Amino acid sequence: MRAVALILLALFAFSPIAPAVAQERAESAAARHGVPAERVVSPGGIEAWLVADATVPMLVLQAYWHGGAAIEPETHIGVSSALADMLTEGAGDLDAQAFKQRLEDLNMSLGFSSSWDGMGMSLVTLTENRDAAFEMARMALMQPRFDAASLERLRRQWQVGILQRDTNPSYLAGAALDDALYPDHPYARRTTNETVAAIDLDALEERKGLLFARDRMQITVVGDIDAQALGLLLDQTFGALPATTSIAVPPDASLQAPTPLIVRPLPQPQSLIVFAAPGMREDHPDWMAFAVANYILGGGGFSSRLMSEVREARGLVYGVGTGNSVRDHVALLRGSAQTENGNVAEAIEVIRAEMARLAQEGATRAEVDDAITYLTGSFALDLDSNRGISDILHSYQIIGRDIDYINERNDMLRAVRREDVNRVAREYFDPARFTFVVVGQPEGLDVAAAP
Repeated sequence: MRAVALILLALFAFSPIAPAVAQERAESAAARHGVPAERVVSPGGIEAWLVADATVPMLVLQAYWHGGAAIEPETHIGVSSALADMLTEGAGDLDAQAFKQRLEDLNMSLGFSSSWDGMGMSLVTLTENRDAAFEMARMALMQPRFDAASLERLRRQWQVGILQRDTNPSYLAGAALDDALYPDHPYARRTTNETVAAIDLDALEERKGLLFARDRMQITVVGDIDAQALGLLLDQTFGALPATTSIAVPPDASLQAPTPLIVRPLPQPQSLIVFAAPGMREDHPDWMAFAVANYILGGGGFSSRLMSEVREARGLVYGVGTGNSVRDHVALLRGSAQTENGNVAEAIEVIRAEMARLAQEGATRAEVDDAITYLTGSFALDLDSNRGISDILHSYQIIGRDIDYINERNDMLRAVRREDVNRVAREYFDPARFTFVVVGQPEGLDVAAAP
């Protein structure tokens, strides 16, 4: 469940910008001159990546602590998400309502998030309110109120979500995939009414003390601030956190053999098709070739083979796409499509056929060139704002890239050769490697024979 910022190729996203237009619009300041990221170390030894830019009087800070839902005890599944919600439900002398009113008065945003592998914090503030905004972040981290009334209110919301997810096709498909691919790994766990009921104030305090330590913290700041001022604010905001804590890291997921078809009945006129196979980690030497191969198959929106053959040529689906989904302990190549129940069988057949064609015949020179043109050109569009730069730079920091990677990425893509793309496609895009899940009332499939 890695955050969107961590998936370098947006999963199932269809951009309306054609490759030629993206290339034409790529001459942003970041594209021409690079992103001037520097490593800042505070007087207290807290490190951050900084892109100082006074063009707009605002700044964005993102922080991440490694260790998320995958290391939760089985008795308190969901406590990380609960903690993320509760951290902005009042702090210090400010109750929940007063805390939110203070955020509004400062015209700032402050939020926390939980993923399978970590906890995140995001702060956006105007320069004139910078010091007060950082103080709000410090209070949320160091002095959360954890009021019982707020916990009970949120608990009712979580329980409603648990009730609603049983009719959510995306949830049902994801759970079926997890159960099929790594049933014994923490990634396959799900919250229940029982685990939510077990989350109390003591569990929140324990979780907070375990996760928020400086040795697992990574910080990215983009905007109107210099290194000296940032260093002082880092110490004031994060300096009182424990230097270290001990957490048990889960093992890498051991993937089960693929299941050709899993059907989860759900009364509705459309079916959701989700499919997955072992993917590739970002530090793999073939990562860029994999990105190009994925773009050609299903990551390129209307330029991809799947959209061309499954939607445009045959009108079988509303949309179809693929992308690499990476967590700390597993990497998957995932895809999805949605279609009317009567089209499911043929849609799956064509998807498999296009996978096989790419794996066996490879991509053309033109397809590789077009993919590289788009992936390099569209990347510059993501660097046209402080938030965009922060999202990308922070994602690279979390996965262990070097600070200069943001400026090297496009040159690495341009160095990809067609033979590398086709070699990766042969290894990763064989349809026999994929597990397919259908949620709905598909016609023409042997539902009784499916697990």
